[in-house]
Amino acid sequence: MNIFLKNTICPFKSALIILIILFSFTEFINAQEKIELKNADELKGSMINGESVREASGNVEFTQGNVKVLCNSATQFIMTNIVELRGNVRIYQDTLTLLTSKATYFGNEKKAICEGGVTLKDPNATVRADFGTYFFNEGRAVFKGDVIIINPEYRITSSELIYLRNTEDSFAEGNVVVTTDSAVIKADKIDFFKNAGRTFARGNVNIESDSTIITSDTATNYSIEKKSVASGNVKIVSLNNNTVVFGDYIENFETENFTILNNNTGLIQIEDNENSDTLFIYSDTMKAYRNKPDYYVAEGNVEIIRNDFLAKCGTGIYYKEMETVSLSVKPVIWQDTQQMTGDSIYAELPGKKIRNIYSRKINDLPGSVPSFVVSENDDVYFKDRYDQIRGDNITMKFLDEKLNQIDVENNSSSVYFSYENNKANGANKIEGNNIILYFDEEEKISRIKIDTDPKGEYIPESILNTVSLILPGFEIEENKPERRALKF
Repeated sequence: MNIFLKNTICPFKSALIILIILFSFTEFINAQEKIELKNADELKGSMINGESVREASGNVEFTQGNVKVLCNSATQFIMTNIVELRGNVRIYQDTLTLLTSKATYFGNEKKAICEGGVTLKDPNATVRADFGTYFFNEGRAVFKGDVIIINPEYRITSSELIYLRNTEDSFAEGNVVVTTDSAVIKADKIDFFKNAGRTFARGNVNIESDSTIITSDTATNYSIEKKSVASGNVKIVSLNNNTVVFGDYIENFETENFTILNNNTGLIQIEDNENSDTLFIYSDTMKAYRNKPDYYVAEGNVEIIRNDFLAKCGTGIYYKEMETVSLSVKPVIWQDTQQMTGDSIYAELPGKKIRNIYSRKINDLPGSVPSFVVSENDDVYFKDRYDQIRGDNITMKFLDEKLNQIDVENNSSSVYFSYENNKANGANKIEGNNIILYFDEEEKISRIKIDTDPKGEYIPESILNTVSLILPGFEIEENKPERRALKF
């Protein structure tokens, strides 16, 4: 019984093995579909290194499946399934056309390597380059040398390009330039996913539109969401108003006309006289709102510089068209020798000149403090003598950028020192509900007006050391903002 079973199983196994071999061989044959010569005016046969070779010339035509090849002359290697194509080479596959002057077609891999200039055409795009390889099964083109791809919606030029026909995705490298109706994008490398609506640029990125120029290390554009993201040394130049904003990372929302920048951000408003009139704003984060009126919100370690106007705060808002600055969260302003503090400060800077600075006490604000102005003495011998003004609300008014008047409202008080013939001459302490101080051309107090419950006291020089001349809340703020060395 055992012998009978053994003899019947062996033929079954053998037949199965033969079927597997035949199936595998058939698949192999199909995979190695031979290139067929369909036409030639002249045909010669020869042997090269033991391989059968055909030399065809004149109206040469080859086919392989759905691939059709036309050329002036060709050399066909039968065993290796390779054809060398020369002169007016045209290769067709469905809606694809490949044009070149010289190419080698590899039947086993179903690819063509083109030399001497190559053009790829399909309904979606036209691609030209010095050299190129096209993979017919994958629908993938790898082109090099002065590459250009043209589509009704865009154009790409580069040193190298990979183009995927089925998805219309492109991967370009080397002096890449993508041109669309709305912008020109330049970078070392750009990946363009057309149907997904995404463009990813890397290295020396430069994006130019009608009104702005954006530069960065990397940038991604989401055309469907109308959103852009850039990182690394980001700079946005507004061509219409000479404004530059910068930071390490940016997100731009086109539909909302909103941009946010993070990490080491800043704004520069360039004026005619760059050294004195240019406005600088530095912060941790900056938000740009481009709906009229345009304004910028700086948050975290905010510093502002414009000529002699300096400011620091937690949050600053710059209204560009109105040329005003609003400061909150422990704001401090310096203007020449004056220092102003308060809960909220608002400065008007029209026509590149400072006009008014307002400090307001916000009673409902936790930790609210009164407004305070400290004036430093210019004379080196009296550096320790500070004129002081304190009140709920203080307005500093300027004429030709010189301090002209200070209005103090509610709970007002002041200490100011007197001088005669450049010699110290005591001090004055005044109080009242409201105080107005007037200044002369040298920005010295020339007149004082007090209304409602005025009080005044003169302290002679001889007894100054016996009297307290520091108003409650007096503090000298250090670390004034300084212009920073920019990376661009």
